[in-house]
Amino acid sequence: MKQISALFALAFLVLVATASAQNSTPYKIGGKFEEEINASEKYTSNAKVMNNFNRMFNNVSKVMWTKDKHGIDRVYFERTGKVTRAAFNRKGQFLYSITTYGEEYLPEDVLYLVKKSYYGRSIFGVTEVSALDKTAYLVILQDKTTWLHIKVLDGEISEEKLLLKAN
Repeated sequence: MKQISALFALAFLVLVATASAQNSTPYKIGGKFEEEINASEKYTSNAKVMNNFNRMFNNVSKVMWTKDKHGIDRVYFERTGKVTRAAFNRKGQFLYSITTYGEEYLPEDVLYLVKKSYYGRSIFGVTEVSALDKTAYLVILQDKTTWLHIKVLDGEISEEKLLLKAN
């Protein structure tokens, strides 16, 4: 179990590092993404990538495609209260997705577990990370004086960090 969690954390860090390593004529995306992407190259669609994307994600809006220097196809999109960025390799295989949303979209079993374990704290935001056939929920909880970052993976909660609010 710890090996899977460590592998998942390592994969997540590699993906974040790869995403932030893009250079060359970056610009800011408006809206909720607010991150830099490489827009210097025109995106050319791959049929396998497009088929897998359309099969996995429906009812989406504000879709924007880009390709990084390693040939990874990245897509940014929104759908009903959620903002997602996902990646597919050259063969069209899904690599990962990172989705942010509020408490109202958190799956009921995860919401129940979090509310039961952290009664008295409210959920500030959720980041759902899917990779390697696993899904982790990174949840930020708050009370009057602190922010608590927790991770829910396979029905288990781990506390990642506790921050004091500057009130």
